[in-house]
Amino acid sequence: MHIDTPTVLIALLIGYSMLVLDLGLARRSLLAQQPALRDWMLGSVLILAGLVAIPLRLWIPVVLGVLLTNVLLTAGLAFYTRAIWRFVRGSELPGALWLFTPVGLGLLTLAWLAGWPHHRLVSISSTCMALQTVPMVVVLLRDGWRAETSLRTVGITLSMCGLALGVRAVHAELDPGNYASLDQPGTVQGLMLLAGFVSSVGAGFGFVLACLERTAQQMEHLAARDGLTGCFNRTVTQTMLGHMLERCRRDGQPIALVLFDLDHFKLVNDRHGHLVGDQVLRQFAESVRGRIRASDVFGRMGGEEFCLGLPMTDRLGAQQVVETVRSSVESMALVGREGAALRITVSAGVAVADLRQPHLDSAELTIESLYGQADDQLYRAKLGGRNQAMVA
Repeated sequence: MHIDTPTVLIALLIGYSMLVLDLGLARRSLLAQQPALRDWMLGSVLILAGLVAIPLRLWIPVVLGVLLTNVLLTAGLAFYTRAIWRFVRGSELPGALWLFTPVGLGLLTLAWLAGWPHHRLVSISSTCMALQTVPMVVVLLRDGWRAETSLRTVGITLSMCGLALGVRAVHAELDPGNYASLDQPGTVQGLMLLAGFVSSVGAGFGFVLACLERTAQQMEHLAARDGLTGCFNRTVTQTMLGHMLERCRRDGQPIALVLFDLDHFKLVNDRHGHLVGDQVLRQFAESVRGRIRASDVFGRMGGEEFCLGLPMTDRLGAQQVVETVRSSVESMALVGREGAALRITVSAGVAVADLRQPHLDSAELTIESLYGQADDQLYRAKLGGRNQAMVA
């Protein structure tokens, strides 16, 4: 059985054209959010250009066509590597990994000057491209396996691409007669070209899916979080508090709800400006997050008011948590306008319901009733001089 190599190349041109078209139609906002996707698009354009350059060998010297094709293909793979590095590791590609393109071009040029046959040029270029896939596969399988699920597909397909290119390099040495020219029919040459580049097309679509998956996760995160402080927003907080109450009711465990309000926060904005006020809110939220458990629910209810849900926490435990937060906020060293020292305090209202007590009718307990009790205690704390906590 023989596979017509030109037919394979036409199929690859169609596949890469579809990938480039898909990337080109992506929203600009998506490309702005995912710089790695822009790198992958550029890499795909370069590889498509490399495939388009193959037929140029009919009109230009074969060696020049080989050099042009491989410069474009290896440069495209370099941008793929950069895209994966950015997406998985969040860092720039090490400079050494950009060397595959000039090194491959140099080796091919030396082989041409030395008068080596065409099959040796095929072996060198395939080896260089196969080696280029190794860093990508290592990063994807080691660091990206537990990230977006689609990255697993990218890692597997790029592994297949590298393997196919490696087999092509070895086969070119073992059976040089089948690599005298690209238009020469041959089963192994056609299959390896098809497997190598089709798998890279599949990796491209997998990478697009991974970018979309991450963007969806980021949008979900933004929809659930307060953009300034990173706390849950009011709607999500109320929902999670309801779930927390149901768990405590089911398990017969105590539950505490705390309302925090930064003292005289309006004066902070008036005297130091809203940028300083925003920084105060962020640092307060960070201080609280560093002192609570993963199971606790911490949200911003609006302005300078925050809510903290403490499951399986009795009166004493809630008092300890609130006092820790209050004292840490009081000791925060903040910088106001023109470098002026700024100190803030916080008042808190605490409501506790111990569902272990037989006299408490848990069926009548709601988040709204707990919230109302905590709000009453917060009012008492404010009325009593601020910078303190009151417990119902």
